[in-house]
Amino acid sequence: MRSEQQQLELSLAVIEDLKRQGYNQSEIAEVLGVTRQAISWWQRTYGKRTPRQTVLEDHFPWKVPAPLGQTSPYRRLRDHGEFVATGGIGMSVDKLVRLRAFYRKLRDEGLVVEFDPDIPPEPGVSSRGGWRFRKRTAEDADLLIRVNEHTNLTTYGRMIWRFPSWEPIIPDDDHN
Repeated sequence: MRSEQQQLELSLAVIEDLKRQGYNQSEIAEVLGVTRQAISWWQRTYGKRTPRQTVLEDHFPWKVPAPLGQTSPYRRLRDHGEFVATGGIGMSVDKLVRLRAFYRKLRDEGLVVEFDPDIPPEPGVSSRGGWRFRKRTAEDADLLIRVNEHTNLTTYGRMIWRFPSWEPIIPDDDHN
């Protein structure tokens, strides 16, 4: 990393400078000797939020404990929110490929994603629990998610957490 770690003070200007140099949020936190959450807080409080941050911070339908955020269903929904916010611009090919597979699974198998912190671990879904796939019902409409007592779906969120009108386009697409 940087040898001048002790010389840098935590500020939005320093964070943005490191981002321009290609550092990611975890690397910036390491350089500055703080947590990744501290970097996120500084950016949220003092900087401009990205479309992805706005979707995830203002319209993500659940409060997900950190351990349950390290799961495939959470990651795919996070990627979906980013895709809706950006149209896929700036997303990695890997994220776009995984997102298309996620949409295909939900469509082909007639499923929605359900979150409940009390769901036990389920092989192939979440080794930490909290998530499961449920058969789609008429009440689910075209949402990707199951609305339950743990869900807080904003008006804008109701537009976000549904199947997109088009699927991600993969650059140099061999994945069609």
